[in-house]
Amino acid sequence: MLRSTVVRILAVLFTFINVSYTLPQPHPHPHHNPRSPYFQPSTPRLNRRATAIDYVAYAAAGIDQMQTYYSASTGLWSNAWWTSANALTVLADFQEYFPDKAKPTTNMVFPTTLKQAPANAGFAGFINGFYDDELWWVLAWIKVYDVTGDATYLDTAATLFENSKIAWGTTPAACKGGLWWDKAHTSVNAVANALYITAAAKLANRRPSTPSSGYYYNEAVKATTWFINSGMINSQNQINDGLDLANNCVNNNGPVFTYNQGVILSGLVELTWASGDNSYTELANTLATATISRMTDANGILHESCESTGGCDADLQQFKGIFGRNIQFLYNRANVLPADTKTLYQSFLQKNANAIWADDQVDNQLGLDWSGPSSMVTIQTQSSALDAIVGAAAVS
Repeated sequence: MLRSTVVRILAVLFTFINVSYTLPQPHPHPHHNPRSPYFQPSTPRLNRRATAIDYVAYAAAGIDQMQTYYSASTGLWSNAWWTSANALTVLADFQEYFPDKAKPTTNMVFPTTLKQAPANAGFAGFINGFYDDELWWVLAWIKVYDVTGDATYLDTAATLFENSKIAWGTTPAACKGGLWWDKAHTSVNAVANALYITAAAKLANRRPSTPSSGYYYNEAVKATTWFINSGMINSQNQINDGLDLANNCVNNNGPVFTYNQGVILSGLVELTWASGDNSYTELANTLATATISRMTDANGILHESCESTGGCDADLQQFKGIFGRNIQFLYNRANVLPADTKTLYQSFLQKNANAIWADDQVDNQLGLDWSGPSSMVTIQTQSSALDAIVGAAAVS
């Protein structure tokens, strides 16, 4: 397939914009009667450039390969759990922008996974021992609802969200709120709380008055305010892994994982839609640009720190694509997006997609290190890389 040589050369020369280290503090407006839902469904892009056609072809080929991991009897990919929720989200993202390409696959996968996955995994309604696992499925079903309009999927997401909602604030008193990572109460970390924010904000825009006015909106504002004040966002505008429960719930100075930098971004954008407060999206841009500046190599390719040590387990293999997915959301859906920042996001996705297909792809199989060479290939590396490729198609 045609490779965009020019784009790859420009990628080497691209200079990142400076990152502001002054963290914006959202000040939500009083909002007792949320607006009617205006979650801003995207408008299909016409007259795409030739490179966009390439990205769509790459995505379609990669998805065909991803589906070799899928079992219709279990509704899962490689019998993985939370990462299957992310594979499902990749398909829904592809359908949002390229429905004719996606629907031959998704028309079967969406209802099959809804029916088969919980029963075969031994869980009731996607509920297991981890709040983050459950919230990945909440986001997946919200996205499926967005692209199908089938309220069954939104109902599933809303019902599942309740299991986390009742647990928010049951953390140690020193934490002053927040959500446990797991039901064994071993840690309070960034991912579960960022997922909670994003799920609540998305539900607020799709169910502004159900079950009551402001039900989800108030949760999103509360959780976001707590997250900002928790200290998990460090002085470099990056999010550490969680809180130190043995030391008054301060930042644990744990690893800076790419997915923690990504999952909150779409939630902050949706919270701007719900509240009219642009500072939430400004915070999203601050976090996103810091990550692009600090977690990419000289060619602009995103890396997880474990890649240099060979220690990326199945969970870590999924992380980078989640950041890329949310950068695409920022590019296409943010109300507040300076021109140079928009260019940065587009270039980031295109450079990573170009590198994946040129250097990290063999027979449509996509590996862990996006700068290549391709080695380890799993359902997690496949769907993660597809997030970047689908993202590039959606912004080109």
